[in-house]
Amino acid sequence: MSRRSAQGARTSWRERVHWEMVGALAGIGGLIAALAALRTGGEPNPPAPPTPTVTVTASIPDTESATPSSRSRSRTPKPTAEEDPSTEPPDPTGSTEPARSACVMTPGECRLEEMLGSADLRNCRPAARPPAGAVAALDCAAVRSGPGHDPMIVLFRSDTDAETWVESYWWALHDGRGGNCATGAEYKGTWVRGKLLCTINGPYYAMSWTYTGQSVAMTAEAWTPQPLYAWWQGLSLLSD
Repeated sequence: MSRRSAQGARTSWRERVHWEMVGALAGIGGLIAALAALRTGGEPNPPAPPTPTVTVTASIPDTESATPSSRSRSRTPKPTAEEDPSTEPPDPTGSTEPARSACVMTPGECRLEEMLGSADLRNCRPAARPPAGAVAALDCAAVRSGPGHDPMIVLFRSDTDAETWVESYWWALHDGRGGNCATGAEYKGTWVRGKLLCTINGPYYAMSWTYTGQSVAMTAEAWTPQPLYAWWQGLSLLSD
């Protein structure tokens, strides 16, 4: 055999061995893939593509020059009705009487106003013509119809001073007639809480009365007696 024929034979043998090894490796790879598919129950999942990394650079604005849009990124939750101090809780007592504003008068006048029922009298203010010897005197608007103008309420130092002031109306205005306050006649006597006086004062019918034990007197006038008397009968008692 010539040298060229021998070299060709060796080359063919090497190529055959090479391809046999390539075939064996391919068979081994197929076997590994088949085993992986059987273990996972199907075809192997392809590897997930890498997640791109995004870098965001944000500048923090100066609080003095921040725009509304930059400040709106940080929001404070709106308080609920229980947390909001501006929301007033409901009145548990269910009272329908109008609330009185803080008293800005003298201590004696404020004390007298606290004794009055807000369902009968409101918008009290220092009396325009307080009687002599009074501790405090108020002119108050009547809530219900009856008086022709605002009644006056007076606080004295004693029950005697209050009764003396009421009886002064009798001596100044009494014309000798006597009768029943409900009918518009003159009357001087008592009622369940103290003294009561009904007189004619010019064009008005006047009623004056006291609250024994509280040193308080009140007077009111009207054009006609019946509405005034009905208003007086519906008055609430003074508080202590």
